[in-house]
Amino acid sequence: MLTDYHSHILPTLDDGPQERSASVEMARLFATAGYREVYCTPHLIKGVYEVSTARVLGERKALQGELDREGISLKLLVGREYYLDEFLLDFLADPLLLEGTNWMMIEIPSHTSVDLVKNTLFAVARRGYTPLIAHPERCFLLEFTEYELHSGGMWKKWFSRGSTEGNENELGNELLRYLKQLGCKFQANLGSFNGQYGNRVKGNARLFEKAGIYTHVGTDAHSPEALRTILGSGS
Repeated sequence: MLTDYHSHILPTLDDGPQERSASVEMARLFATAGYREVYCTPHLIKGVYEVSTARVLGERKALQGELDREGISLKLLVGREYYLDEFLLDFLADPLLLEGTNWMMIEIPSHTSVDLVKNTLFAVARRGYTPLIAHPERCFLLEFTEYELHSGGMWKKWFSRGSTEGNENELGNELLRYLKQLGCKFQANLGSFNGQYGNRVKGNARLFEKAGIYTHVGTDAHSPEALRTILGSGS
């Protein structure tokens, strides 16, 4: 059974669909591609996207009802994509975890400090939640440090000693090693593997895959058009 762990399928909550009809179209695409579950993970960024948990749950209920009436066999599960900044700890009192889990999906922006990432995710883990890092291949703070780029822009090598085979003690990035040891999980964007975000991110995704970093996969789809491209490309 295919499960998408990261999507922006719910309408009117963030930069995803603004009409429910577009959300229904996305659901049809998911179902046709063999998906049976999709986690709805709208952004939560203070001052930008701050809809209430009640509204997220209400939009899920309304969309699920529409899918059921349309005969689209897709189960919608809820969560949030929390933005790691100085305000994230304010939401730890009652976070919307990925439904049925203790996972808290968190996006790490590339411009933040390593200390803020470590301190914040340590606090999340100490509360008993497991950070699920959204699309780490897009975060330059988590790139491997031992690499060379050849003229075509792709990775020439990734570790001087070869594949880590999932051994975090040999990871070239100290922050990534810390997050692994903290117990974080890592979600790959399906479109990253085929260059949707550029060759640099594509290279990162391939290296993360080889190193056994990823634990989950999602489309991170925001529209029917984007979802068609992602599902058409595969991995």
